[in-house]
Amino acid sequence: MPDQVITHALADALPSLGSPDGVHRLAMSPLPDLAGASRAIRADLGILYRVSLPTEHGGQSGKVAIRYRAPLTITGAVAVEGPEDLAVGQRFTVRLVAEKRHEDSGGRTHARPVRDEEAESWCQALLHRHGIKADDLVVSPRWKVGRPGARSFTVRDLTATVTGLTADCTAFTRGLGRGKSFGYGMPLVL
Repeated sequence: MPDQVITHALADALPSLGSPDGVHRLAMSPLPDLAGASRAIRADLGILYRVSLPTEHGGQSGKVAIRYRAPLTITGAVAVEGPEDLAVGQRFTVRLVAEKRHEDSGGRTHARPVRDEEAESWCQALLHRHGIKADDLVVSPRWKVGRPGARSFTVRDLTATVTGLTADCTAFTRGLGRGKSFGYGMPLVL
């Protein structure tokens, strides 16, 4: 099924863009109501999404564009042409939650941002775990999304060229890394 896009006037969407939870609410609002049967509607329906501001890939002037990759038709969305999967030779970009997590001796999970000097190797390892071999990696500087004391993430954009894929690679339809409920991890072919 082709990707689908819903746009919102930038002025109307701005209040939702201030936090990962606001982005999530905005992106989930057109999805079908499962009448409380699901606490994880995005994951249960197998949906990825990416929010693009006007100056970003897939963005539109004066609008916020939400691009969905979903196995169902989303009411009010417009289908957009594009590939059905990743293929060798394609260049793609993906916005990732760039944090390393570890558990302490008490069982608490801690996160720290992926440092600049380890960003490329971290990205290569993430791609490898998802069955993608790539070269010509370009990793953006990191930035923080969200507010202190609330849900927040350190993110980076990764752009790369696919040089190999394992037979079981599902990254195009299942996404990469963490934060998919908040619009991260959806590969976009350039």
